[in-house]
Amino acid sequence: MAKKKKTSHHDVDHIRNIGIIAHIDAGKTTVTERILFYTGKEHRMGEVHEGVATMDWMAQEQERGITITSAATTLAWGEHQINLIDTPGHVDFTAEVERSLRVLDGAVVVFDGVAGVEAQSETVWRQATRHGVPRICFVNKLDRVGASFERSVTSIERRLDGNPVPITLPHMDGQDVLGIVDLVTMEYVVWDDDSLGKEYTRGPIPEDLADLAGAARAELVDVAAEHGGDEMLERFFEEGDLSAPDLKRALRTATLAMRIQPVLCGSALKNKGVQMVLDAVIDYLPSPHDLVSIVGTDPKSGKTITRKLEADEPLTAFAFKTCSDTHGDLTYVRVYSGVLKAKDQIYNAGRDRVERVGQLMQMHADERIPLQEAVAGDICAVVGLRFTVTGDTLSTKRGPIVLESVHFADPVISLAVEPTSSADKDALEEALAKLSRDDPTFTTHVDEDTGQTIISGMGELHLEVLVRRLLDEFRVKVQTGKPRVAYRQTVGASAEAEYVFERMVGEKNVYARVKIRVDAAPNVVKPEFMNFAGEDTLPKRFLPNVESGALSSAEGGVGFGYPCVQLRVTCLSAGTRENDGTEAAFEAAATRAFQEAYEAAGCVVLEPIMKFEVQTPDQYMGDVLGDLNRRRADIQEMAEEEGVRCIRGSVPISEMFGYSTALRSQSQGRASYSMEPLSYAPVPPEVAARFTF
Repeated sequence: MAKKKKTSHHDVDHIRNIGIIAHIDAGKTTVTERILFYTGKEHRMGEVHEGVATMDWMAQEQERGITITSAATTLAWGEHQINLIDTPGHVDFTAEVERSLRVLDGAVVVFDGVAGVEAQSETVWRQATRHGVPRICFVNKLDRVGASFERSVTSIERRLDGNPVPITLPHMDGQDVLGIVDLVTMEYVVWDDDSLGKEYTRGPIPEDLADLAGAARAELVDVAAEHGGDEMLERFFEEGDLSAPDLKRALRTATLAMRIQPVLCGSALKNKGVQMVLDAVIDYLPSPHDLVSIVGTDPKSGKTITRKLEADEPLTAFAFKTCSDTHGDLTYVRVYSGVLKAKDQIYNAGRDRVERVGQLMQMHADERIPLQEAVAGDICAVVGLRFTVTGDTLSTKRGPIVLESVHFADPVISLAVEPTSSADKDALEEALAKLSRDDPTFTTHVDEDTGQTIISGMGELHLEVLVRRLLDEFRVKVQTGKPRVAYRQTVGASAEAEYVFERMVGEKNVYARVKIRVDAAPNVVKPEFMNFAGEDTLPKRFLPNVESGALSSAEGGVGFGYPCVQLRVTCLSAGTRENDGTEAAFEAAATRAFQEAYEAAGCVVLEPIMKFEVQTPDQYMGDVLGDLNRRRADIQEMAEEEGVRCIRGSVPISEMFGYSTALRSQSQGRASYSMEPLSYAPVPPEVAARFTF
């Protein structure tokens, strides 16, 4: 049994910054609640189904039984400190996963033992790969009917293109997990039900499991020797085996290099297997020291800066989340180097602002524990920062640095909100400003034609939660319109146009000529500007005005009024007369030239396409398929998995409003589905006919 001991803040090798990530309903928060209980952080288990999970502290999280916002805590396991972030599983809140993975060193990916890899499993896996985050896997819910450890491992390999390596094996009796074999130490672990799994024993492997465990360990040793470095490979060839300590070192090397993903198993709800996950976090996931250094840029020169992850280096901290709060707004930061102290003056180089640290807090869900300082490797919350938002870097003014920011997906759905009374108008504006500051995937703007306030987000649930927050947290009563799709537009062909801007302004004649070409660029997300005009015709000082004129029109000033994507804008030539050129003239000429070229190229409306997965019992397959076809779904795969039919494909989001209710009706509540943003695609002719200039 691991003994808990307070860890020194400065013992960076003994720190683990990890996240728990998964598809919705894989049991992620239940795993986290057991971790809190077994590490002594909490003295009773919070249950998701009872609405009392510690980490799901928001009223809506407890009411809905889902995680909406990532929650952080710090706990001890043995001689190690674990900074843990529990993230949402629903795709509407994927920004919480994105910004958490940006600052985490390792992750535990939780899988449902029945479903294996699900749609959002793929999303979080890709996010972790993109951020270079090593992973271990936990196959949960093995107590459910139809669960299979082997099938889940296979799905990780096939659907995620991973290299899952089981380091434990379940001992099952029907749906009961009797115990778990530790393949590294070759011991059999059994949990005591009376202590809610807090007490467990290790002993010899039962005879009926000996052959299976022996074969699995031999396979584990082969993989560890192959991926664990030259030294381990030589030792394996010399001795034909690896000792438990050598095997752990080899597995750690391979995991940190992201060549393998160790896989564990159990049932968090039945209190089995969680302590082995904690041991694996310590054994196989990186400490801050394993990352060696952090790379940023000098905000003035643009030169690359490398800093070691040490307390005696200049301060480098990254703000990955902000949270508006009545007790003082919080900014969550990861300290990469140096020391951050309460009452310090720090510098936000990206915004050229000096900030003052009011207080430092170690967070436990929504509970605040005061800190005097945070050092390299720590994750904490800061009270008192006025200008810092998600993605900003904090440093000292003498040693400024800017780290790469976080990039989020664009919103795909919108709706109109308006206060129920004029007295609530200012309160609504203030509340929306706070919500959009805290949530990078939530945006708001005023429609110029209707004067309505439009809010945009990642899905129906996302906006529903935010509207409830307006009422519950900010006490603002609002009325909402129907959800609307966040359409985009591009061009159907290439076209050129030239515009000459000439007029008298006061007593001065101003003149500017700009020629623009627009082209469709499917691989470009936001409009891209290129300049082919030489400095002899387009003076360098006017180039920003030409770019601004063209790109500001692309933001929604042409066609159907939707923002442009997949578009390349090229300035072919420009000119002015001596002393007649002005910034305003070039911007106006570029704006009109772009608009004329765009209209000549032909506007194409694009709609957001969602990747979906539906799981339904076989008897409802016909009804579900028929309904999906009516919704313009492109069915790409149909598979049978343990009596459940899985339908995968893509579908326009405009066709999926209210789908959860329809699916429940078709399947008597037994089918489920998930969606995530995939791409934008041209609307078909029959739909395009509805749009008018």
